[in-house]
Amino acid sequence: MIKLYKSYLLELAFKIPWIVIGSMVAAISLEVILIPNGLFDGGVTGISMILSDLFGFSLSFVLFILNIPFVLLGYLFLGKRFAFSATLGILSLVLSTNFLEGSTSFLFGHSLLVMIMGGILLGMGIGIVLRNGGALDGTDVLAILISNRTSFSVGEVIFAINILIFLGALVIVGLQGALISTITYFIATTVVDMVKDK
Repeated sequence: MIKLYKSYLLELAFKIPWIVIGSMVAAISLEVILIPNGLFDGGVTGISMILSDLFGFSLSFVLFILNIPFVLLGYLFLGKRFAFSATLGILSLVLSTNFLEGSTSFLFGHSLLVMIMGGILLGMGIGIVLRNGGALDGTDVLAILISNRTSFSVGEVIFAINILIFLGALVIVGLQGALISTITYFIATTVVDMVKDK
């Protein structure tokens, strides 16, 4: 029992830095590339971005509040270890977005570069966190639950869930912004599967 506990602590000690790094990479994509260019992410993060944009709330605050139910869901169905790792990932994302809030994009106005770099960085961040047993978003938790019970990959489930969110973004950022956001997220989900399953 003690040996098993030590093994778990060593594994956790290795994974924690990667979860934090993945969260920071995703936050850079959000705050330095996507948000300054008027684009949206998917999932709970996307909903948080929409609410933040509409009502002027801090993104980090809305992210924290909306993810609480999903952490509880993860605790109930995926266990204490996952709930701890998911909480760590979400809190790291919240703190990173708060630190980077208001950043100016170095890719401002370059749609192709925004899509590619934003999608790759976001996908890498999410993938690194998922690979190390954590989550950055309530949608990740839901996607893991669905993926465990179906033949769909985590990336495919996340993309399917986010179609509705991007339809909501269509009202706020218009057709072009919604299309660029969707393509960016498609790139991100492809990278998620590559990083997570490597």
